[in-house]
Amino acid sequence: MRYILFVLVLCLGFVSAGFELGGSCDEIVSAFEDMDEEFVIPSGIPFGDDILDIYVDEGFVVSFELVEKKLTGVSCEVSEDVDYNVYISEELAGDISEGNLVMSVDLYNEMKDSGDLEIDAVGFGKSVKLGLVNFGLWVAGWFA
Repeated sequence: MRYILFVLVLCLGFVSAGFELGGSCDEIVSAFEDMDEEFVIPSGIPFGDDILDIYVDEGFVVSFELVEKKLTGVSCEVSEDVDYNVYISEELAGDISEGNLVMSVDLYNEMKDSGDLEIDAVGFGKSVKLGLVNFGLWVAGWFA
């Protein structure tokens, strides 16, 4: 169940790297373009062909595109075809960039409950999928 957090960790990792570099979207895009290997999402994760727009303290930072379970694009433009809007606090982005957090099911649930992390799905199908993922992680938190 912890692998479901892979997409979130990957995207937040890029955003946090941008914060270390000065917080510029262009630097996040540059870091993505300079990668030698591509990121493939494990098959058990229910995200594959999705676009995520990331916001830090309500300000747009970057957009990530997943195609066929691969991170294929990073953009500084708000996507018109976004599937998920991910809102994180600046404090959370800083903690991740400093390596102060180890992502776990409990931490994910705690961040959602505290408001440091909010994920809004766009459209009915995506809302159902996100609801099922959140429910699964909530239940998994009982056993973590």
